[in-house]
Order: sequence, then structure tokens, then C-alpha cells
Amino acid sequence: MAARFRLVLNEHALERVMSSTETAKLLSKKASEIAATARHDAPKNRKGSWNMYARSLSITAWEENGVVHSAVQADRHALLIEYGWRDKGGRRHPGTHPLKNALMKVRDQ
Repeated sequence: MAARFRLVLNEHALERVMSSTETAKLLSKKASEIAATARHDAPKNRKGSWNMYARSLSITAWEENGVVHSAVQADRHALLIEYGWRDKGGRRHPGTHPLKNALMKVRDQ
């Protein structure tokens, strides 16, 4: 039988962890991994701008109230590829979900 234990943290323990520089580095590293995986798995366009999707993702890190946040931002083009769209004729083009697939590949289990 596994040993039972009780962990008690004070109310500011999570704030200290989330405001540390190590956490900021880890979050930016994970966001970079997600963006790199999404760029690698994204559909390639042979016409004109073949790296359009790769350029439409950006990694942002910021600090708010002492807590470090990190995010992968996507513009309109990336979201159309993610969720799909309808063309002028009304035909539905399903999304390929490269961001969702990147999150599933990079997540820790």
C-alpha cells in the first residue's frame, strides 16, 4: 500500500514558484517547443509564400502581478488552418488542427 501524506502550502507558495526566473525559462521553452512542432506539422503551400503559416505564429512571454505567463499567438491565417473555413461557393474546408496536435505531442504525461 502506498504511503499517505499531507502536503500543506501557504497561500503565497504558488506565487513564489510562478514568479521565479526558472519558471519563466521553462514556460518560454515549452511555448517554443509547441510553436516549433506546429510549424513543422503545418501544411505546406507550394504557391508563393510557402512559409506563411510558420510566420503567423509568435511566442509571447510577459509578467503580470509578479506571475510569468507564456503563450503562442496565432493570427487569422493560422486560425483558419486550425478550425477550417468556407469558400465563396459555400463549401466547407475542414481544419487540420496543427496547434492542437502540437499541444498533444509536447504535453507531459
